[in-house]
Amino acid sequence: MTTRKVAHALARRSLIGVAVLAATAGAAQAQNVTLFGRLDVGLQFTNKVNPAGDSLSEVKNGGILPSIWGIRGSEDLGSGLKAVFNLESDFGADTGGSRGLGNISGAFGRQANVGLSGGFGTVLLGRQYSPALLAELGTDPRGYKESYSMLLPYALTQLPLGNTGVETPPGPNGLGIFTSNLVSYSNSFGPVNLGVAYGFGEQAGDNSAGRTIALGLSYNGPVTVSFSYQGINGIGAGANDETTRVGFGVAVPFGDFTFKGLFARAEYDSPTPALQSKTDHVGVGADWRWSPANAATVAYYQGKDKNTGGGKTNAIVLSNDHSLSKRTVLYGQFVRVDRDATASAATSIAAGGTPAGQKASIIGVGIKHDF
Repeated sequence: MTTRKVAHALARRSLIGVAVLAATAGAAQAQNVTLFGRLDVGLQFTNKVNPAGDSLSEVKNGGILPSIWGIRGSEDLGSGLKAVFNLESDFGADTGGSRGLGNISGAFGRQANVGLSGGFGTVLLGRQYSPALLAELGTDPRGYKESYSMLLPYALTQLPLGNTGVETPPGPNGLGIFTSNLVSYSNSFGPVNLGVAYGFGEQAGDNSAGRTIALGLSYNGPVTVSFSYQGINGIGAGANDETTRVGFGVAVPFGDFTFKGLFARAEYDSPTPALQSKTDHVGVGADWRWSPANAATVAYYQGKDKNTGGGKTNAIVLSNDHSLSKRTVLYGQFVRVDRDATASAATSIAAGGTPAGQKASIIGVGIKHDF
């Protein structure tokens, strides 16, 4: 072969290689995959953690947000259509160990879903956040922070705790926050956000056992308004057990302040009287952006258990978040909890940390870093 022919052959192969590399690069750019996560850990002191009045000092995971890691991504399919996926897991930044949600543990106990997104909205299949919870993020006084917000009552009122305070196996509903076997649809219509979901119970012979139905609506205009509904069947002793929860919320901005209020009613219906419960929850508060790097919050929560003679838990939370950067926040918070002797654990924003029939104080400081 002549030198000229060899040169032409090499040039032809080089062009083919460039074309392949260009196609590969285009495919890589069309698919976006992100590794993300968060570590939130701090120091916390509680002056009363049991009826004996003992105190507790601890390294606390999830002072304001959960420690998580995950992978999410999307692929451009053309014509405005995308394939999307989410994988998300909890872990304890205090110990480095994994954490289970409800009876779900393992790699991705928070989210494991895939779907399609486009002008029609987004459809997801798999384990995912409840749209009922997502609708209320803007109206809970503390934005559903991991500790000392209405997030804990949200979860506990959708478990068969009842008057006994003892949890029976909850099924795959993930405390009502995350749900397995879920099909969801979400979309925005101007300032209105809609989310609906159906969770398959997947029990042969009874399609209602273990079923979850969830709805979340929010309006984000000059004010924010939220509505939510969630019903879960067959989560306790049998298919006749059912929880229902309805919530209404509002947030009103006024200069550097945002005033918030959220009301929720939750009922657990069971043939077992000891498991039945009916609770009302109210949260009111205000955020104050008093400098570009600081946001202070004052919030008041009350939970009332109508199945135990009106036992109540009242709580006041004072907190401040100081942003060192877009990814790093230093925070401090003080909580005062007053829980009646007859109030169930589900009425409290700090159920696991304060005893019934006593007043307790909690002080915490910590650092949150996102990556």
